[in-house]
Amino acid sequence: MPVAILTTMKATKLRRAAAMAVLAVLISTLYAAAPAAGATDHYPTVTPQPTAYQVRLAGDETGAQWHGREQIVVRNSARAALDTIWLRLWGNGMDGCATPANVTVSAFDGGTPGPLAAGCTALPVRLKRALPPGATTVVAFDVSIRTPARADRFGRVGAYSFLGNALPVLAVRDERGWQLPPYVPNAESFYSLTSSFLVTLDHPDGVAVPATGTVVAESHHGGRTVTRIAAPLVRDFAWAAGPFRSATARTATGVRLRTWYTPEVTPETALSVQGDVARAMEFATREYGAYPYPEMDTVIGGFEGFSGMEYPTLVLTEPAALPAVHEAAHQWWYALVGNDEYHHPWLDEALTHYTTTKILGIPGYCAGAPFWFSDGMRIDAGMDYYADHPDEYAAGVYGDGACMFHELEALIGADAMRTGLRRYLSEQRFGIARPAELRSALQSATTVDLTGFWERWRNTAA
Repeated sequence: MPVAILTTMKATKLRRAAAMAVLAVLISTLYAAAPAAGATDHYPTVTPQPTAYQVRLAGDETGAQWHGREQIVVRNSARAALDTIWLRLWGNGMDGCATPANVTVSAFDGGTPGPLAAGCTALPVRLKRALPPGATTVVAFDVSIRTPARADRFGRVGAYSFLGNALPVLAVRDERGWQLPPYVPNAESFYSLTSSFLVTLDHPDGVAVPATGTVVAESHHGGRTVTRIAAPLVRDFAWAAGPFRSATARTATGVRLRTWYTPEVTPETALSVQGDVARAMEFATREYGAYPYPEMDTVIGGFEGFSGMEYPTLVLTEPAALPAVHEAAHQWWYALVGNDEYHHPWLDEALTHYTTTKILGIPGYCAGAPFWFSDGMRIDAGMDYYADHPDEYAAGVYGDGACMFHELEALIGADAMRTGLRRYLSEQRFGIARPAELRSALQSATTVDLTGFWERWRNTAA
């Protein structure tokens, strides 16, 4: 064997070994911060648990189309055998069953796919063998992603692609059965369990790929870059692709901030937004609990008609303080403490907007809240209601929701509010929270009976 080839092979092995070492340290550090096994398993019927996603994708010359293979290690965390799982293909949500589809899957190993459902956003996969309680299996498939031309969380604007909710993830079955809600464009329907992702993106050298997680290895060949990304203990994985400019900083607590921005965003504006994100993260860490990840990526674009979107360790935002702070606050209320966003949108959005207004200032309209536009309007309503009453959504979930928490803080005191929310985060970290658990955590921090408070704010649903 020629010495040059041998040297190249040794260098490749060393890079892989170094990447795996970094990945091992990253995973062990995060798992040390996670609750003990079963600590957040309040609902043992919630299944299946994706213990790991391994994905390898190659992008085209623009970063708008991606093809490759995805593998999911699935554990049955329920008490009964599991013969079918469901995948959510959220990238098809906006366009439904239009052809060509934005996200397609094929060539399955470990199971047989059935017909698409829920507007082509849900796919059943019958497992080769029924999976007993506690057992693990692997399902793998080819995946193709075509980013549609639109300013959206999953969309393409000029040379820049934003791939939020593009990667297929497992659906959740809880005590109500499989949760396969429709896609809602003005809010979220997402509901996923914490897992670990190892994603390899093969892309042109001139296309940057800011993503959930941390880059653990990169290699270059023939004008292309292979970027390997580890994202332990996250409930979703998103990325962007394009010739972004970038800046790097750190929060006062040591989290690395990587900020990516498009040419219409000036460097001064990008740094200002980076400062807003840092301020939000430092506030939430101080008030509620530590951010357990080593990095936070902010992707700034001039999205016309789209303000921003949160993903674990990555946010998309307009070049403005309000969306940047809001999406950063979601790292606590959604990324760390998950929820069923279709049935309980207020759990993450109202709490996030309360946190946002704690940082940017309490809005004056809270003096007149709550605002009930109709007899049926409720803070605790689900997206099934708000989809039919879109004019009430922002006012009910964001406006009234944030004002509700500000009034609660005035009622029980800032120390009790902080104690209750810290307890809620500690108990539900990396898990799925229900409304009763948030109310319970807040009630435990005060001697004031909050029953009448929740009734006044039309927020009593389980």
